[in-house]
Amino acid sequence: MYKVMIVDDEPSIRTGLPKIIDWEAYDFSISAVARNGDDAVHKLENNYPDLIITDIKMPILDGFGLIHHIRKELNDAKMFFIILSCYDEFKFAKRALQYNVKSFLIKPVDEGELITLLGEIRKELSQESTFADFYYGRVEAFSHHYLAIEEFKLLAEAIENNRTAEVKMLIATIFHRFELEKLHPNIVRTHLGNFLINICTLVKEMGGTVEAINSKERLMAVHINNLNVTRLQNLFVDLALNCAQYINDLKKSSSIVNQVKQYVEKHYAKNLKLKEMAELLYMNPAYLGQLFKKETGILFNHYVNDKRLQNAKKLLLRTDLPIYQVAERVGYQNVDYFICKFKERENCTPLEYKNSQRKFEKFSERPRGWA
Repeated sequence: MYKVMIVDDEPSIRTGLPKIIDWEAYDFSISAVARNGDDAVHKLENNYPDLIITDIKMPILDGFGLIHHIRKELNDAKMFFIILSCYDEFKFAKRALQYNVKSFLIKPVDEGELITLLGEIRKELSQESTFADFYYGRVEAFSHHYLAIEEFKLLAEAIENNRTAEVKMLIATIFHRFELEKLHPNIVRTHLGNFLINICTLVKEMGGTVEAINSKERLMAVHINNLNVTRLQNLFVDLALNCAQYINDLKKSSSIVNQVKQYVEKHYAKNLKLKEMAELLYMNPAYLGQLFKKETGILFNHYVNDKRLQNAKKLLLRTDLPIYQVAERVGYQNVDYFICKFKERENCTPLEYKNSQRKFEKFSERPRGWA
């Protein structure tokens, strides 16, 4: 079970967020709640979490101050952070990037988006512990023996271009070399451990992981330790071919993202959820969310929100609908929330925007020289 600390100066968030989902169902537990960054720093001494969900604007020590303390003062580069805010992500994106923040959650928190993020973080935490145990605990380093860089480059290229016959041939060649050279078992473990990490790194750098690949990683770790060479070679081939297929699928990602964008264009006024989009495309929600953000640069719910606000502006200028009806037409059931989101984007209320634009249009229509 992974530990979560919630840091927010709003009592409603501190009491409400722990109740929004069944945290334990996703392998997380709320280990501590803090009212600001300074309070969180003190609680870290006795309760060190795996994930911190923190507000940005807080008294005494704000969210970025807390993150800075953990990253710089405590020298913890691995702690996961989710920033909780009612402000648009882009205002803080550059600073968040410097601190390697995982993501943003915009208030009010979307349950589906929170679950998606927890799934991503859980996978990364699980992989970190697996690789740390495998790479540092079981594989002994022999720096004077290593796989030829050229061999790995050829295999990586074959995997990336989905050339299955070449993948099988190269792996067979590598294992044959192990036999010819009669390498010590520990050296073989080192070779294959490094090779495994490189192959998995290749696919992860291109967009994430899939369960089929992760399960074979775990199997290979067992067989590397036991040195069942025949079984290990077969697993190596399976893993490489899975990676090849996965990369091939990633190359089709632009088409998938375009489908999502087209669907949003037609249905933005509905209660769109990433989970429902994933079901329509027969995809994993976490993977689709990651894919969409990688292709577009923004989270799915932010894209939907932008689309709604763009169409709200059109309605404000082209119709005389009251503000609450404009909100409903573009998918906001709460008019106050609509006004809040509109003001964050345009720095004015919907009514102020409408009046200012119409004044500008009237001024533009004046005959030249008219005073």
